[in-house]
Amino acid sequence: MPTNEQHTNREAVDESKRVLTLVTDPGNQRVLEEWLTAHDQYTLVETPDISEATFDCCLLDGKQLDKHRSKLLNRKESEQIILPYLLLVPESRHREIRNRLRDEHPELWDAIDGLIDMPLAESQLSEQLETFLRLRDQSIVAYNQRAQLRQIRNQHAGHGVLVTDTDGTIEYVNEGFESQSGYTSEEVVGNTPRILKSGEHDEAFYEELWNTITAGDVWDGTVINSRKDGDRYVIEQTIAPVEGPDGEITQFIAVNHEITELRELEESLRQQREQLDVLNRVLRHDIRNDMNVVVAWGEMLEDEVTPTGQEKLDRILRAGRHVVELTNVARDLSEIIHGDGTPDLKPIPLRQLLSEELEKRRETFANAEITMADPPDQRTHVLANELLSSVFRNLVNNAVQHNHTAQPKVMISVEEADESVRIRVADNGPGISDDVKESLFQEGNKGLESGGTGMGLFLVDSLVESYGGNVWIEDRVESELFDNPDEADPTGAVFIVELRTTAKQDKPDGGRE
Repeated sequence: MPTNEQHTNREAVDESKRVLTLVTDPGNQRVLEEWLTAHDQYTLVETPDISEATFDCCLLDGKQLDKHRSKLLNRKESEQIILPYLLLVPESRHREIRNRLRDEHPELWDAIDGLIDMPLAESQLSEQLETFLRLRDQSIVAYNQRAQLRQIRNQHAGHGVLVTDTDGTIEYVNEGFESQSGYTSEEVVGNTPRILKSGEHDEAFYEELWNTITAGDVWDGTVINSRKDGDRYVIEQTIAPVEGPDGEITQFIAVNHEITELRELEESLRQQREQLDVLNRVLRHDIRNDMNVVVAWGEMLEDEVTPTGQEKLDRILRAGRHVVELTNVARDLSEIIHGDGTPDLKPIPLRQLLSEELEKRRETFANAEITMADPPDQRTHVLANELLSSVFRNLVNNAVQHNHTAQPKVMISVEEADESVRIRVADNGPGISDDVKESLFQEGNKGLESGGTGMGLFLVDSLVESYGGNVWIEDRVESELFDNPDEADPTGAVFIVELRTTAKQDKPDGGRE
């Protein structure tokens, strides 16, 4: 037997109506077939199996009603929309049959929707068919609307659902709406959504919304409503019109997704960003300026202190320079945080950038040996931006500051491939344990006994990722990197930065640096 869904769940009302005829008398059957065939709006259905037949109306006589009684009643009961049964009766017995069905067979009387007198009067048949098939069309539309509402409620179980008539009067709300607004269904049905107005939107806002949906279009937007207790809440709302069979709007359905917590989080992040701006300005201006003064005066004292005081002065200068470096990190972090997530990448000459940054590191760490034996091809360019220098500044700083040997050594080496280049930053320090490697690039994580903020390597990782590259850590095993073949058990770490390259770019001066 076809399911209820197969019988009733139509996307639209059929234009040609299917009429099933169950008539015992061959003459009456022939008259009905000729009449139905002559009218294009009807399709004749002939089948002995009522359970499997697909039809919009059934014409039958008393004998067939009695013969198929059980199947006809079961089919009628299983339908969720109107399925008209019209009984053909002799005109002389019309009243008798009607009274007998009503009084002696009430279950059959309830199943029969109308009586048509025989011999057949075409005007009566046409009028009865049109009337009951129109009722069936309306029933199909109502069923589909109910199914649509059920689907919306099922698909948006965690959302607020609101249904109004064409005047905006609320007809239905779900539990999600009740949870969001604080109102019960009984309190809002019969009212309009104006009960939720918070005062955040002017009349022009609501007028634009109303004009959109009454024109048959879908409206999407953010709305700030007021709960029953007066608190405000924010929703992403979609309102769609529901149309009837002739295209007229019959209802409006609104689906609300609450984003109050998301908005509060956005506001909190905005405030934190403003605070970071202030902190960054303080670090870069006041602290940086003052520490540069401290370092400058300290350097002037280097020739005046005794050997005993030289160590103390060195500590002061190292601390001062470290603070200055922290201001650079704060500046670069601000650039990343305030960016739109899609940095403007361009070709950066790698050899020039590395040479300039290493020279600055040598000036900062005079007691360290910082070398680059084989610099990259001067035509090699990588996809990055001006902040790329911060990557190597932080890696070299870490290699020196976390190294407790008599002379910290850092060596830069470069491996070039067709579309990428790997820059290795190796040191002769204590190395990094495997358990620390996994989390070393996380925000705020400090390696070894760092006295810094733990943001340097997080900055390195963030920048390299934004360039579409990779960065990772390995143990140093090549002792000859530092020109010391007698070193039996090399220590230290190697940070590898892999970046994308562009096509080789010749310099306009013929390649001279």
